[in-house]
Amino acid sequence: MRTLMIVALALLGFSTAAVAQDPVVGVAEPLQADQIKIDGARISLYGIDAPDPDMDRFCTADGDLFGCYANAVRGLVILIDEGPFECTPTGEFNYLAFPYMICTVNGVDVAESLIRSGLAYAFLPQTDVYLEAQNAAEAEQIGIWQPGITVQLPWEHREEYNRPIFGP
Repeated sequence: MRTLMIVALALLGFSTAAVAQDPVVGVAEPLQADQIKIDGARISLYGIDAPDPDMDRFCTADGDLFGCYANAVRGLVILIDEGPFECTPTGEFNYLAFPYMICTVNGVDVAESLIRSGLAYAFLPQTDVYLEAQNAAEAEQIGIWQPGITVQLPWEHREEYNRPIFGP
């Protein structure tokens, strides 16, 4: 039965790593600001929620467009350029069956780094593990926490547009 499921998901474009829940190591490429692909395995970063692509038109700094999504993707690309990612499964999946994983690059937690840099939020509907990093970014008023930045929480934005909060 498991083999049939792996074959079915592979035909749908999902990696067997997403089903088997094996650790994934390799060069990452961004799919979104909080999702990556490594050797065909699509991965959602655990505990983080970055602005979605359609949120750039709603993200402003003192009334001017700020590009919250674009900034978050740039931050992820900078981390990707640091070297191969090592991703450990959490056992959780988003609604598209992408596994949630904790990823590091050179020993640095990727999600924590993005949150601490003010480029993404701690995904509180999932966990509060990164809340301290978010509080530090907010206290230092960096990234999305700068005075004058207006942006909706990504999971609230998806909910408002009738999209799953645990999705891309």
